[in-house]
Amino acid sequence: MRITLITFGTEGDVRPLVALAEGLARAGHTPVLVADPTFAPLTEGRGIVFKPLSGDIRATTASSEMEALFTRGLNPAELSRMMARLAIDHSESWAEQFLAAARGSDAIIAMGLGYFIGLSIAEKLGIPAIGAGLQPVSPTGRFPPPLIPPPRRPLPGVVNHALHVAMRQLVWLGFRRMVNQARRNVLGLEPWSLVHPGHVMLKRRWPVIYGYSPVVVPQPSDWPDIIKVTGYWFLDGAGSWKPPAALLDFLDAGPAPVYVGFGSMGGFDPVETSRLVVRALNGRRAVLAAGWGALDRSALPDTVHFLDSAPHDWLFPRMSAVVHHGGAGTTAAALRAGVPMVTVPFLGDQPFWGWRMELLGAAPAPIPRKQLTAENLASAIAATDRPGLRERAEQLGGLIRAEDGVSRAVRVIEGVR
Repeated sequence: MRITLITFGTEGDVRPLVALAEGLARAGHTPVLVADPTFAPLTEGRGIVFKPLSGDIRATTASSEMEALFTRGLNPAELSRMMARLAIDHSESWAEQFLAAARGSDAIIAMGLGYFIGLSIAEKLGIPAIGAGLQPVSPTGRFPPPLIPPPRRPLPGVVNHALHVAMRQLVWLGFRRMVNQARRNVLGLEPWSLVHPGHVMLKRRWPVIYGYSPVVVPQPSDWPDIIKVTGYWFLDGAGSWKPPAALLDFLDAGPAPVYVGFGSMGGFDPVETSRLVVRALNGRRAVLAAGWGALDRSALPDTVHFLDSAPHDWLFPRMSAVVHHGGAGTTAAALRAGVPMVTVPFLGDQPFWGWRMELLGAAPAPIPRKQLTAENLASAIAATDRPGLRERAEQLGGLIRAEDGVSRAVRVIEGVR
């Protein structure tokens, strides 16, 4: 089968799709990945055909609007509107590029900002679509949607389900204009109505696959059978990566350090945040990762090693704890490493994953970005030393390492006709 995978997002969004595409290639299929050109190197040597998509996700996350959103914190409606404005800017060109890449394909896998256009391309070409996600956004009564602040107490099932439906509708209304513009002007299709088009997949029995572990979020019993939680889609980079000598020397010089990094997040003062982290560490050894927010490397004590980047599958098992922003990919990597973590959620689904980590016993309570202080962070890092928390993290790591989410997802994809 020739299968086109389409998305637009940060590295945390793209890496799992690359892992899935590599799994399809190993199974004898021809995967075609359409994504931001920044991520082309991730596909090299993996049997994947890469097609660059117009737009610049890193420039988008560094925009003044996004920086302001990072600073203010979680606002689902505002985040949805911002992502929709980005999509509107590229709607017709994306549709043209997706359509060109998908011609001759047997199926389409669509995720993130590519989801609605991906379904439309499948309709145009008369081939099946598979929805893919890293967060459980299908309506359920078991838990609230990932894009709202987690409740302090469990909500009734009917309320959870209603919130899911409302959130899906909010997202769709933000994207509807650009999707229907592309459907009319590029694909020659009738526009979709005001109702979220998820019913298209249900009617045609097109599956939805979620790339996270059922250990972390068990599959709800009220989901239809076309929705599958497969396990994480890990893209390992340790095999070909050579760690810098300075990093190896630092790791060999003392006990396992704490990792601190906020991935693609921004909206903070790199110098002040780095100083805050150093105060919180209070002499504890640590690895400080630059990330897209460009944490500051100047004036760090000898106990803190600055790192531009390193594969999480190599680095995290060598850490005593992982402090991060709560993104789905970083959370998954920390879980698999079997080390306790501290989450500092900024926006989006990050508070949801921080909430899940606390419920599972792998982390203390999340520290929302706006509440991050040296004192709060120091207390949370100290909590990762608790034996019970550390043992629970190790237990979860073993369970997740025993899964093979990519192979399970490939089997679901192969069953689509």
